[in-house]
Amino acid sequence: MEELYAKFLPQFVELARERLQRAAAVARTVAQQDEATLTAVVRDLHAIAGEAGLLGMVLLVPLARSAEDHAKRLRDRHAEADATALLGALKELEQAVEVVSAGFPPKEA
Repeated sequence: MEELYAKFLPQFVELARERLQRAAAVARTVAQQDEATLTAVVRDLHAIAGEAGLLGMVLLVPLARSAEDHAKRLRDRHAEADATALLGALKELEQAVEVVSAGFPPKEA
């Protein structure tokens, strides 16, 4: 597993950071966003969950899935409460990604 982390962790972290920044920007300006943009955010969060799962980061997966669910609700309803919930989920996921990037991948509970 260490070889896998060494090879793919830097790329995962970089892509995750980019995706999270993009998602947060969309959530902050939801009134200006179209369905295609919001669907792209859903796909980005889905990708983070899948990639985290492939790398064995089992505690990141539910955080990414939760953010993905919030993004789906935001896409479907365009409600400010959904944008706020998504921003909260993104912050939590971002913190977990930073823990991983520091070289301390979350361990299974």
